[in-house]
Amino acid sequence: MSETTSQTTSQTTSETITVSVTRVINATCDKAWRADTEPEYFAQWFGAKPGSVRADLRTGGTWSAVVTPGGEEIELEGRYVEVVEHRRVVMTVPNGPETLEVAVDFADLGGGRTEVTSSTRVAAEAKEIVEQTAGAILAEVAKIAESL
Repeated sequence: MSETTSQTTSQTTSETITVSVTRVINATCDKAWRADTEPEYFAQWFGAKPGSVRADLRTGGTWSAVVTPGGEEIELEGRYVEVVEHRRVVMTVPNGPETLEVAVDFADLGGGRTEVTSSTRVAAEAKEIVEQTAGAILAEVAKIAESL
């Protein structure tokens, strides 16, 4: 069974905070990394149309995916700000008119367990929705990784 914890860290202004959600996954770091980054699995946790994810997983690379909220196809695109294999992925994610930067860090705990932390800087009023969203995504990543 995976464990989830949440931590919110205030930053320099009272309006912007960093929301971090951590989950311990019962899978090796390699499996957790694959579940988070491989296009087939990315589509699952991102809620993208199967086969629509394109990912150039390298610092400076780009990603795209087609989502279908309400039946309408929408292509979303972002870029990889930083990629350190099996350790860290920082990517931009469209969020309405703005772009969020999401960092995902992987720590090998040994014994086939991996700690995965998702961190996002957002407006303070978005704290709860970001915690819920990140928690749901990490739950899906855990489910995928634990089945590999």
